[in-house]
Amino acid sequence: MATINVLILMHGMTPDPNPLDHASDYAALWQALTLRQPALTESVDARLGIEWGHEVPGMRADMLRPDQRITRAENVLWERVGFERVRNDRNPDNHLLGRGAELGSRLTTRRLTDPIKETVLLLGVTDAFYYCAPDGERAIRGAVYTQFLDGLEPYRGAENVRLHVIAQSLGVTVAFDFLFGLFAPDEVIGGEPDFIGEGQGGAEAIERYRFWRGRARDGGLVLASKSSTGGLLPLLMMRKQSLVERFSIGQFVDPAVIGVPGRGDVRWKIFYDADDILGFPTRRLFDAEGTIQEYQVNTDWRPDLAHSRYWTNDRVLDEIAKLIADNLS
Repeated sequence: MATINVLILMHGMTPDPNPLDHASDYAALWQALTLRQPALTESVDARLGIEWGHEVPGMRADMLRPDQRITRAENVLWERVGFERVRNDRNPDNHLLGRGAELGSRLTTRRLTDPIKETVLLLGVTDAFYYCAPDGERAIRGAVYTQFLDGLEPYRGAENVRLHVIAQSLGVTVAFDFLFGLFAPDEVIGGEPDFIGEGQGGAEAIERYRFWRGRARDGGLVLASKSSTGGLLPLLMMRKQSLVERFSIGQFVDPAVIGVPGRGDVRWKIFYDADDILGFPTRRLFDAEGTIQEYQVNTDWRPDLAHSRYWTNDRVLDEIAKLIADNLS
């Protein structure tokens, strides 16, 4: 086990009232990548498909992790505040406009805004709000980081472990945070990563995180490639006062804090659709030249669909497959 290449696949928000796991999405993505770069089949030693934020079908309610309760909670919100359900509520405390008074907006504006408000926002952005809260952050990191670390555990004895991360939507931020805790220097973190210092994981996961942080320091763990689609990272960077201070005076972020060199060959590719209201260009936040490449793509003209169609876009697939193939060793 001299050099090991590990591919990590990370979904984002799940704006679906009845989500299943993402195994079929991950399998389809992998098949599309290997069709473009057949060498990946033999060169990638392990693939980790991360699941979070929704329950596994058939699980009892009392067995759910905290993060797995998100979908049920969102569905209750959707049932209680979605406008068509409110319109059908005959409670005397419910006061509505007459249908004639809102005819214009129903025929025009709401054809576009309803799918955004009641799917993208109510069933999707609520995931991001949850992650921004301390207890939500703890729950999601506990679930996600543990899966990352379980997948890496068989390769403790490898001389060189190379990570290839593909993340979508809110998963871009969660994966960024995971990598930050592994690769950022002590002086940047200001102590231990939150996952360790705040006990966001179990004792075993925390020990493993410490181990891989040590491997990142001695060069035994490398971020070989990172691909981000439809990411909200510019919005969620405002969670940290240190970044607020940095941006307030016009400074950049050093990409080395997540293992991406500031200069050299491309290591991180970022994809966004300008019609995707949740997908943002991100490259210009970092002090990098050549190592971060950014691509505007056209996934769909509808804002509610544009966010979910990156992994079937030919340009995205071509570029990700090439990035991984170019960074296998």
